[in-house]
Amino acid sequence: MTTNIKKNSGKVIQQACEILSNGELLAIPSETVYGLGADATSDSAISRIYKIKKRPHINPLILHVSNIKMVEQFAETNTLFYSLSKYFWPGPLTVILNQKKNNEISKLATSNLSSVAVRLPDNKIFQNIIEKFNNPIAAPSANISGNISPTNPYHVYEDFGEEIKLIIDGGQSEKGVESTVVDIRSQDIIILRHGPITQKMLENKVDCKIKKKGSNKKILSPGQMFKHYSPSKKLIINSIKPTKNCSFLGFSNIMPDKKFDGIALNLSNSGDLNEAASNLFKMLRFLDKTDTQEIVVAPIPNKDVGFAINDKLKRASS
Repeated sequence: MTTNIKKNSGKVIQQACEILSNGELLAIPSETVYGLGADATSDSAISRIYKIKKRPHINPLILHVSNIKMVEQFAETNTLFYSLSKYFWPGPLTVILNQKKNNEISKLATSNLSSVAVRLPDNKIFQNIIEKFNNPIAAPSANISGNISPTNPYHVYEDFGEEIKLIIDGGQSEKGVESTVVDIRSQDIIILRHGPITQKMLENKVDCKIKKKGSNKKILSPGQMFKHYSPSKKLIINSIKPTKNCSFLGFSNIMPDKKFDGIALNLSNSGDLNEAASNLFKMLRFLDKTDTQEIVVAPIPNKDVGFAINDKLKRASS
């Protein structure tokens, strides 16, 4: 019986704030994936995140806030920040800013970088906890580092069991993939991680150059590690043909013929990339539990949120 998974309530929100105040961890739902939350100002709490996730310390965490004023307390904001936050916050967009000197954010959370990653999530439960706790919450995905990201509370339990005191059940994550990350410390936008906020969406709202990260950049945000989001089985991507003893993850009309006697799921029968993104991690986790040797994934169009899907599949198959 999963005694640490609890539905949202006033009592559960109060328990969440007590856990954070005590320097402990909890799993929080968001519109992207479930996050493993801790007080962003506590070295000991942040250290627990890295330890329980088995996460490399060079991989910084995203800080989650409830309003713009909270960001202004620890980060150097600029015109681009206010433009992006106006259009895309609350929502699945993380921005990289320079830190203010002598702020209270744990240096462990930012991997001793001068920069900081910050987001205002579009999830009422998460927002409520941040507001009541009145401090930024560091919250990487609530899974063992490198594993498939969690999009419901039971995925979190699969990785951590009762090690986490509280897993708040907020249902299935709407977006299903992690936030888009952009570096906005200069006059340009540099996309560090593709996600639900696409390059086209950014271009439609902000009049500035949009670049993609260089290959030799420092790790400034989550999602930049080469191998990530990985099932335990071998993952074969961009294939229309099932292999022997495999399960198949299709898209639109790309599915095995009737002779295929294995398990086949479709990310989106209608070819909807947003639906595919929402289903990606959930379906990968399901197929990873099947009695097959490999998971074969159909080609996904490399446009809009498809960029994020393909980036995650590429890292998962590395």
